[in-house]
Amino acid sequence: MIEKYIAAMTAGDSKALAALFSDKCRYFDYCPVGVNRTNYHVYGRACIDMFFHNKFTFRTLVVTDPVIENENTANFLVAYGGTYLCARATIESYDENGLIRELTVCPA
Repeated sequence: MIEKYIAAMTAGDSKALAALFSDKCRYFDYCPVGVNRTNYHVYGRACIDMFFHNKFTFRTLVVTDPVIENENTANFLVAYGGTYLCARATIESYDENGLIRELTVCPA
């Protein structure tokens, strides 16, 4: 599943990204504070689609150079409005259908 997450993030595809998450999911990104922005706390599949559609459309979030660590974790470079940081995404839990229930992104 982490490979699909990385593929959607690097392609800037909010629909493909949202399809990986359960209806009542949580997406926490603790990296934006590193560039003086508010951290992201996004709840629910529909909100993930809308939130990332905006970020990808206006190129205020760009993911590059991913390295898959294991089935639940990947490292990558992420730009928040142009400033790149090293980040690590971890799928914390899945629902009963194998969709992501909780994913956390932290500074790497």
